Amino acid sequence: MHLPRVQLDETTPARTAPARSLFRFFPSPEFARTAVLTLTLTLIGLWATGSVNAGPVVVTLRNGDRISGDLLSEDTNQLVVLSPFAGRITVPKDAIAQRIDPPAGASKPAAEPTPAAAPTPAPPPAAKPATTPAVHPTATTPPPAPPIPPKPTGIAALAPAALRPLFTNWHGGLNLGMDIGFGTSDRRTFYLNGNATHTWDRVRDNFEYHVAYGTVNAVQSANRMDGAAKTEADLGVKRRMYVYNQGGAGYDEIRHIDLEFHEGTGLGYKLLQRQHLNLNTEVGIQYQDQSYRNQPRHSFFSVRLGENLVWKPVDKLEIRQGLTYTPDVEDFTVVRIRADLSVAYPVFKRITLNFNLVDLYDSRPPIGVKNNDLQVQTTVGMTF
Repeated sequence: MHLPRVQLDETTPARTAPARSLFRFFPSPEFARTAVLTLTLTLIGLWATGSVNAGPVVVTLRNGDRISGDLLSEDTNQLVVLSPFAGRITVPKDAIAQRIDPPAGASKPAAEPTPAAAPTPAPPPAAKPATTPAVHPTATTPPPAPPIPPKPTGIAALAPAALRPLFTNWHGGLNLGMDIGFGTSDRRTFYLNGNATHTWDRVRDNFEYHVAYGTVNAVQSANRMDGAAKTEADLGVKRRMYVYNQGGAGYDEIRHIDLEFHEGTGLGYKLLQRQHLNLNTEVGIQYQDQSYRNQPRHSFFSVRLGENLVWKPVDKLEIRQGLTYTPDVEDFTVVRIRADLSVAYPVFKRITLNFNLVDLYDSRPPIGVKNNDLQVQTTVGMTF
């Protein structure tokens, strides 16, 4: 094909070199501008749609539906498919379970079958059982083994298995004190106090023993000894109420008591149970019997009201306080009161300094004995 050459004369505006080379392939400048504009608009349209037609495609969705048609465009998030039945369809990629792209030159996929004729889509593959043991803890994780009890030692190792609880869980202390002075009057007083506690499940056993002996200018000023035992058993699920039984005996030559004996039982309630403060209250009945040196024996039943407190105001300091009030059930003017206060402070791991105060009151004391007897002691203790 022969293209006519444009003749330039003096009246024709001068062209640049690129323009003259472009006119070489187009019949006129107006035709060249039209072709360039058409090509530009075509490229812009292709860029706006994302891509050119990529050919037929068949898409199976996660819900089982299937879409077939011509792929118009595709980006990272979605496909645009032209279906012969539904027209232009935008399909998110995260909803696609399977995609088939027939090779180039293959025949166009058949039209979408009607829902009635569509085969039942295959169910999604079953999830594989989790490999972590947390999914089926009972099947993969065996139950923890019960803790192995500590091997008994000492006397407990020699005792039969049924009696071993009687030889374990023992705690207590032994306190020694003295008051010695030399001068116008020579005095010597010695104190020995012991206590032990045994705990087993709901049962607690408490034992106490007290001895005091002293002289002033070779005259006896203290000669007494007494001991007591008490058993407590917790009741209920919360274990705040308990039953108790206690008994004790002793003598005091300075107060003219040859033998004193008491036995009682009752109920207790743990009024306060805190980390550094415990307070118990008790009510019961008690039998008391005292044999005096210079007067007839005195025995009676009494109501027993009591309380005991354990307080740790700081980490090492321990304060114990107790009060017992026992009036005669037949004559409430006959009453005995005992108040105890002890303060213990450890100076070493098992060595303590102790301050003890005991106040005994008897509304009907033996003849020649005062109603009130106050005892103050300082001792050094060893705990176990």
